[in-house]
Amino acid sequence: TTFLSLVASALWIYTLSMYTRKIASAGGYYTFNYGAWRSKKFAFLEALTEAVAYILLNAVNVIAIYSILSVTSNLLNIHIPTWVLYLSLFLAVIYPTIASLIDIRKLLGYIVTISATAEAILLIVLFLLSLSNGFHLDYFLPKFRSPGDLATAFVLTTVSISGAGASTYLGEETKDPHKNVTKGMWLALIIGGASMFLGTYGIIALWSGALTNITSTPQPLFVEMIRYGSIALFISLILSINSLLSSNIGTTVGSARILYNLARENAAPSIFRRLNQKGEPLFATVIAGVATGVITIVSINLLGFQSALNEIAAVEGILWLLGRIFDGFGAPIFYWRIGNLKLGYVIIPVIATLINSWGDIQSILSMDMVQIFSLASFGVLTVVWYALKASKGNPGSLVVDENNKVITIDEYLKKVVSR
Repeated sequence: TTFLSLVASALWIYTLSMYTRKIASAGGYYTFNYGAWRSKKFAFLEALTEAVAYILLNAVNVIAIYSILSVTSNLLNIHIPTWVLYLSLFLAVIYPTIASLIDIRKLLGYIVTISATAEAILLIVLFLLSLSNGFHLDYFLPKFRSPGDLATAFVLTTVSISGAGASTYLGEETKDPHKNVTKGMWLALIIGGASMFLGTYGIIALWSGALTNITSTPQPLFVEMIRYGSIALFISLILSINSLLSSNIGTTVGSARILYNLARENAAPSIFRRLNQKGEPLFATVIAGVATGVITIVSINLLGFQSALNEIAAVEGILWLLGRIFDGFGAPIFYWRIGNLKLGYVIIPVIATLINSWGDIQSILSMDMVQIFSLASFGVLTVVWYALKASKGNPGSLVVDENNKVITIDEYLKKVVSR
C-alpha cells in the first residue's frame, strides 16, 4: 500500500502542479477549487475540509508521541510517571503552535526541512540494513482480508506521505511562487515519499517475528531498533518524535493560513486576520493549537489512547482524501475554463482522483459510529458556518501574483488567459 500511496501522491502532486503553474494560492488548495468550479459553497467546503484534516492530523501525531514514549519505556524496562506522559501531550501541542508563529522562511528552512531530512536518512538507513537479508519482491504485494482493509491502509499511508502539500501555502513568502511552489512540492514528495517507501520495506524485511503480527504491534520501528542497542533506539526515538512535531508545525501553519485567508475573503471572523510582529496569523494559529488540544484530550478521555488514535486517524484520512478528490476533478475544468485543456490534463487527474475516490469510498463504507458522529459534526459545523458567515464573503477568491501581491482570481486569470 505504501507504493500505491506513493504513486497516488505523485499523481496528486502532478494535478496540483497543473494549478500552481497558473495560479498561486493565497491560503489553501480551496483556491484551486474555486478557480475550477467558481462556487463559493464548494470552495468553502474544501477550505474547512483542509483545515479540520490538518488539525486532526495534529491530534493523531500528538497521541502517536505518547504511544512512542510508552512503547519505548516498556522496551527499556523504564517506568515513566503518568504525569510525565501527559506533560508530553501538552508540550506536543504547545510547541508546534508557538513555533508556527516564527517567521515562516526561518521556520521551514531550519526546523521543518532539517527534521524531514534527518527522518528520511533514518528510513533509508533502515532500508540499507534490510538488504543484508536479501531483497524480497513479495514484500511489495499487499496481503489483506478484504478491499476495505486494503483501502484503510491506503488512506492512512497516503496521509503519512503528506509533506508535499505544505509548500502550497507559501505563495506570499517565496519569489516566483509559480515555479518555486511546484518545485517544493515535488522535492518534498521525492524525499519524504521515497524514504517512507524504502523505510517501510526495511521494517518488514527486518521483522524478526511473523509478518502477520507486525500490524498489531504498536510502533514496530522501535521494536526492531532495540535489537541494535539502546543508542540506536534512542536515535530513532528522537528523530521520530522530532519528525512528528515538525509535521505538526507544517499542518498548524496550513490550517492557520486557511482561517486567515478565509477572514481576508470575509468568509471567517475578522479576528482571524490579526498578525503578530513576524507577520504570521496570530489568533488563527492559536485556534488551531487549541482545537488540537481539545480534540486530543476529549478523544483520549472518551475512547482511550489506542482507540482515539485509530478513530481520529480514520476520520482525518477520509477528509484528507476528500480534499484531494475536490482538486482532482476540478483540474480539467480549470484548464477548460482558461481555454488551455489538453488530453494529458484530463487523464492524469482523473486517474489520481479515481484512486483516491476508491480509498475514500471503501473507508466510508466501513465507518463505525464514532467516525459517523465525527463526520456528521463536521457537516453541521460546515453548514452553520457557511450560513452565518461564509455565504456573505467570497471564499477562494484571492490568489498571489508573480510579484507576491494578493489580488482577486478574476483579475489574475485575465493575465493567465492572455499569456
